[in-house]
Amino acid sequence: MEIVMIKKLGCGPCKTFEPIVKAEAEKRSLGFRHIMQEDMPEEIRPPYFPYFYLYNDGEVIEHWGGTSDRKLEKVLDRSLNK
Repeated sequence: MEIVMIKKLGCGPCKTFEPIVKAEAEKRSLGFRHIMQEDMPEEIRPPYFPYFYLYNDGEVIEHWGGTSDRKLEKVLDRSLNK
């Protein structure tokens, strides 16, 4: 599984939350990478930032936005226990 973070240049919450997500991914042996929204076609950009996709075998199994530690843990717990 891999967490993909979509972030935006100059996004303070993105900078603050990225190390938290990286640490959680490491703790759970998940891959992690980020994509800059500026590098994405406009029609597929998420509604707000940061935004996350959780992939398993190339398929999106979860997506969410924001900077809530609790939400991150809840989504990962639910997905990893399926």
